[in-house]
Amino acid sequence: MASSTSENNWAYPPVSYYFEVSVGELSGVDTLFSEVSGIEMEIEVGTELKEGGNNSYAHNLPGRSKYSDLVLKRGVVPKTSALFTWCQKTIAGNYTEKIKTKDVLVKLLDEDGNALVSWNFKNAFPKKLSISNLNAKASGDGAIMIESITLAYAEFERQY
Repeated sequence: MASSTSENNWAYPPVSYYFEVSVGELSGVDTLFSEVSGIEMEIEVGTELKEGGNNSYAHNLPGRSKYSDLVLKRGVVPKTSALFTWCQKTIAGNYTEKIKTKDVLVKLLDEDGNALVSWNFKNAFPKKLSISNLNAKASGDGAIMIESITLAYAEFERQY
């Protein structure tokens, strides 16, 4: 198969299922995810300014940048997971220790395993940890116990 990249020009749209995640210095099972969502930014509309004598419209002035939470999903892993331990200490730690943030890097890969585009999430920390429902009638993909880790972060950059 011909390469899909040529100096950052793609011959066809990339697939969304071939990606890689790194969370700080963690490796191994702690970086294997089945789904990543929440790669989203927007600008808040700050003030609405009504111009005197102009009743046709109001000026919307831009405000701050706003980022969605990053959600990482994976199968439930053993309690020895350093990522799970970080989540548990942060969420249930009652602020007895300073929250330790980590940078998270998500890479979309081409068929050769090279990064087409990546997103670098800065100063991320766990905000929520949830487990899929227990269901005795589950089958197929629904039979796998999924752990969802929701991370808040300061900002992200898209890199090529």
